[in-house]
Amino acid sequence: MQEVNQLNVFVADDSKPSKMLTIIMLQSLGCSVTGADDGLEALDITSKQPFDLIFLDENMPGLKGSDVAEQLCIVESSGINRNTPKVSLTGLVGEDAVENLYKKGITHHIEKPVTKAMLESFLTSWHEGN
Repeated sequence: MQEVNQLNVFVADDSKPSKMLTIIMLQSLGCSVTGADDGLEALDITSKQPFDLIFLDENMPGLKGSDVAEQLCIVESSGINRNTPKVSLTGLVGEDAVENLYKKGITHHIEKPVTKAMLESFLTSWHEGN
């Protein structure tokens, strides 16, 4: 991946192994990463601290990833991460299910299982588009 300014990213996933692996992969790609274990913790952190990208597992206890995105976009309408891209990390693949994610504020979708190559490709294309 091209050397870019270090991105400050957020990852929320209730599966500790999945969260840790995603964090390690993002760090190896030059990102500074903050993590959370569930949707409520994710909303708490992302409503107080700015991020360049927010990665959210969809199926988490407390709040689903798309619910966190929706809260950040609607309830926190003047919030610091209102316009931050929100990336769903999920096994959902059905067209309707994925469309519902976008309706709730998710801006990008990466299908699990997530690999370093997938993250690198996403970060490269996202960076080039900004």
